[in-house]
Amino acid sequence: MAPGIAYLLAAAFATGAVHPPCPRSTLPAYAHNDYENARPLADALRLGFSGVEADVFLVDGVLRVGHDRQQAQRGKTLETLYLIPLREIISRCGRLTPDGRGFLLAVEIKETSQATFDALVSLLARYKDLFAPVSSSRGPLELVLVGWHPPFSALRRTDFAPFRVQHRISGRSAVPVVEEEVRLLSVDYGKTVGRRWKDAADRRHWIAALRATKRANPDRLLRVHNVPADGTIYGALLDAGVDLIGTKDLARTRQLLRGERQ
Repeated sequence: MAPGIAYLLAAAFATGAVHPPCPRSTLPAYAHNDYENARPLADALRLGFSGVEADVFLVDGVLRVGHDRQQAQRGKTLETLYLIPLREIISRCGRLTPDGRGFLLAVEIKETSQATFDALVSLLARYKDLFAPVSSSRGPLELVLVGWHPPFSALRRTDFAPFRVQHRISGRSAVPVVEEEVRLLSVDYGKTVGRRWKDAADRRHWIAALRATKRANPDRLLRVHNVPADGTIYGALLDAGVDLIGTKDLARTRQLLRGERQ
């Protein structure tokens, strides 16, 4: 491409005169603590990830992202960082995933706070077009609460009820069928599987438990996060039925999952 044409295209993208290609989420992975990346959401979509996760605090009546309250004080808002750009992209491109499953937006309320939950309900009500009601087919986005949340009875009383939650797996026993509100079966690799991964017998027990858990809950998402960027570990987890691997190293994880060389 001639330098002049490349310059004009770059300028057009920068001013919004030309839209970037529509993203397609094809990787069995999501961006863990995505807001800490240099280009939150944008890189996850560009690289083909199937979801993002953001921690939130209520700061002066506004939901802001950050790993702790001090970081959230100066952090961007959940709305500007995720909901506004996702609405624009979805309105232009339609669904982001090729299999009809919603793009995962995992939100962690970092404090026990009814006010924070209520603020989240109010915010999401302005984005109903992105989330399908529980009683209908899935929308282009799928929201899962992965931190504190009120009791299930309170979740059911929200006006449009897009809320699903996670069930944490802390032991290597298979998990039976979970409540209907549970969408995500969640394993922290570093605190569970990873502690004994090099022990072949213990690793086999974990793999068997993951496989049995997925078999008992085929319509739930099974995720493992805090996983080292290792192709052998990724392969074993995916073979066991894991749907999503949580990562902070997006580029390296993409290389490993796509079998690309550095």
